[in-house]
Amino acid sequence: MTLTRKEFLKTSSLIAGGFFLPLSNNFGRMFQQSAGNFKTIRDNVGIYTEKGGTIGWYVSDDAVVVIDSQYADTAKHMFEGLQKKTSRKIDMLFNTHHHGDHTSGNVFLKDHAERIIAQENCKALQEKSYGGDPAKPQAYPTATFKKEWNQVIGKETVSAKFFGAAHTGGDSVVHFQNANIAHMGDLVFNRTYPYIDSNGGGSVEAWPIVLERIINYYHKDTIFIFGHGASDELVTGSMADLTAMKNYLSALIEFVSAEIKAGKSKELIASAGEIPGFGDLKERWAGARKMNLEKTYDELSAK
Repeated sequence: MTLTRKEFLKTSSLIAGGFFLPLSNNFGRMFQQSAGNFKTIRDNVGIYTEKGGTIGWYVSDDAVVVIDSQYADTAKHMFEGLQKKTSRKIDMLFNTHHHGDHTSGNVFLKDHAERIIAQENCKALQEKSYGGDPAKPQAYPTATFKKEWNQVIGKETVSAKFFGAAHTGGDSVVHFQNANIAHMGDLVFNRTYPYIDSNGGGSVEAWPIVLERIINYYHKDTIFIFGHGASDELVTGSMADLTAMKNYLSALIEFVSAEIKAGKSKELIASAGEIPGFGDLKERWAGARKMNLEKTYDELSAK
């Protein structure tokens, strides 16, 4: 994707402000996937892709669960699709973290969901990010948890677990236990450069540690849903993809740390053409690799 200088500068300002900007913006469009695409994974669990973070869903005769909400317009499209599968209201809507490409659709879905659930830091970050600005409408979680949430609903048991600050300070993994499918939110950007939200409590150094905890917690046969991937096909995957993400972050830390010790400037480090061993990662938005290097430099040099 090639951007004009004007588009690049606008995108850079959006990134600096975080992912919590509301509704459609250039950043969200860069992560646009196939419009209105429902895909069943197994056992009444599937994904919906359109614009923003991947939505997960579970639909049965006696329960409906949705994970993340994208934007108000795409949440409407998703809900209309769900209505072709069931006439039930959404029993539980989970937010994996506070960024707007995962939560801006709360505004539409709040009237169709019994509860909106998130880790307590996620709710606090949403409130801080949106700040009651009427130009940035939002609907906040109505129920929160600190470490873990478990509930039997229909024929499924749904759990949500906080493993620690990583991508943000309030990430959670939502697991459909019987189907053995776990939604990772943005803890994995599969085969593409991640967004590192240091302003939202994220940490480059903590992120691979959190991923290691998750790898040790779930079964090797668990199917994972990712918030973003290098392509539509890569928004679901396996434990190997979690390991690849962990290895990338570890390599990023190792590379930047060595460059700092060698006395190189932030500007020189950020100009690196690739992180060794990960030259095949895809830049889904302008300046992604550079931002990864700069954020890592800032965190390591601040110690």
